Amino acid sequence: MRILDNAYLTADQYIEYSCEVADKIMQMKMGEEYYTQYTYMDKDNVVCYTDEGQDIFNDILAHVEEFLSDVGIYLESEEDRLNVIS
Repeated sequence: MRILDNAYLTADQYIEYSCEVADKIMQMKMGEEYYTQYTYMDKDNVVCYTDEGQDIFNDILAHVEEFLSDVGIYLESEEDRLNVIS
């Protein structure tokens, strides 16, 4: 039973939120010592992932996105598609 209605976020909101959560989970799972082995600062002082770090992040992000849909949080663009299925 779902207590709240579905929430639909703009692409910017959804990407920002899901990526922040995935990154925090990655940091917590790996600890600072290992996390820094999979990240680096680019020339603009933006934290980037190594190829292996990106793979780890993508795996965690997929789980975060699955969880968000399980609790009724979707991209705005999914609203019409979900209404057709319902």
